[in-house]
Amino acid sequence: MKSLFAGASLAILALAACSPTPAPEAAAPVAAAAEVAAPTPAVIASPAGDYASDPNHSSVEFKLEHLSLSSYALKFRTYDATVSFDPANIAASKVTATIKPSDILAGYPGDYVANHPGTKFTSWEDDLANSTNFLDARQFPAITFVSTSVETSGERSAKVTGDLTLKGVTKPVTLEVTFSGETASHPFSKVPALGFSATGRFKRSDFGVDYLKGMVGDDVAVEIEGDFIQKVAPAPVQ
Repeated sequence: MKSLFAGASLAILALAACSPTPAPEAAAPVAAAAEVAAPTPAVIASPAGDYASDPNHSSVEFKLEHLSLSSYALKFRTYDATVSFDPANIAASKVTATIKPSDILAGYPGDYVANHPGTKFTSWEDDLANSTNFLDARQFPAITFVSTSVETSGERSAKVTGDLTLKGVTKPVTLEVTFSGETASHPFSKVPALGFSATGRFKRSDFGVDYLKGMVGDDVAVEIEGDFIQKVAPAPVQ
């Protein structure tokens, strides 16, 4: 009797071992990837029109790494920028800018001539502006930017891509733009005004400016702050 139970037990174990393992339950379907949310439409209260930069309340700077120690800032003092702005269709807006490279402020307080024996330039600004190693402003008297696309990236921001022309070379550059503020009536000009901040980057070597690249960084950070005043057509002469 004992042997009968033992044999039955062995048979049950053998059947269990040979029985196919039940298929695991099908995994729950992976949730569909969340749809990418469309950018929030920009909400800017200023009316459509052309806006020109206010040079007294704007700034354009290029910053470069110096000796891997710090950022060195170059400020351009003469420039003109216009924004053709449409709050109902930000993508239709356009930006154009012209910078005068010969009017540059480098903030070098030392005696440049004494510190650079043999130089033919009167100052560091003169060297940067007019040397063929740098901006060569006599041959290339303007740095320009012309937008090719404007894409909203948030309620108060946009990506502005355009063609930057520097030292005769044109390359695409994208600016990250933030709408800083707006007013229906500027306290001085009494017309609508907009405020913008913009940042971007490019490699100076892409534009043929690679002198001293071992000492001064190749990446140029662009920083722009600006008040823009709406252009108003003059009243017709009576």
